[in-house]
Amino acid sequence: MAAELTAHELAGVAFNLMAAKLFSLASCVMLFYDIAITFGDEVERIWMRKFSWFTILWFLNRYLSPLGFVVIIVSFHDPSWSKAACNRYVLYPEALKIVTAFVIGVIFITRVYAIYARSLVIVSVGCTLLVIEIAVKIWAFTDGTSLDLPEGLIGCILVGKNPNRFVFTWVAELVFDSAMFFLTMWRTYVHNRSVKGNAASLLNLIFRDGVIYFAVIFAANLVTVLMFLLAPVGHECTSISLSSLLTNADIAGSEGDERELQHVNY
Repeated sequence: MAAELTAHELAGVAFNLMAAKLFSLASCVMLFYDIAITFGDEVERIWMRKFSWFTILWFLNRYLSPLGFVVIIVSFHDPSWSKAACNRYVLYPEALKIVTAFVIGVIFITRVYAIYARSLVIVSVGCTLLVIEIAVKIWAFTDGTSLDLPEGLIGCILVGKNPNRFVFTWVAELVFDSAMFFLTMWRTYVHNRSVKGNAASLLNLIFRDGVIYFAVIFAANLVTVLMFLLAPVGHECTSISLSSLLTNADIAGSEGDERELQHVNY
């Protein structure tokens, strides 16, 4: 850091750094724990079924994220990482997230396409929004750099050179997820009215059509955006790992539903 810090300020930086490290480590452990306890279901519902394009999408979402987590954890804790090494790899997790964002976007569009009776208009809107999301994320995250920490503190932390630009990598996700959420919710509501369903049937539709998945992911990305806008410098990245974890787990949790949705036409 350019300016000398007081002991109190240095303690604050160290506290924020430790919080980010522990939060990311906890998220990483939760991700691998989720993989371990659901592996039996994964084998039964994914690998013992007929191989399809969805199998590839599911695999990419499920197992690319842990690669990003491994690099994050190592970069946060390994004292042998030089500044040059940090600058080389600090964007790697976000670059990997571009791929998973695309995969997740395709899965979301598939859901919406299915519940809107294979509407080409809906899938065109979804694809357009996904292309815009990916373009904005690439523009935003390429502004990222490593946080300049005081001497003696260890950690390769991704921050934005211009925070107002960098935050758009999550704003883009938030907008796309919001569109998918409201399209799904609207279709659920309209269908429930058309069959004159009651509150119980509406609740069943909400679970079946993935509204809960969208809502959780939306909330996680909203927290990340707010952290970047409001949290102290160096502390804003704390919720990034949790956002990625929830997205990965939610999509993986809907593994069987996605195959069923490929045949829905109501």
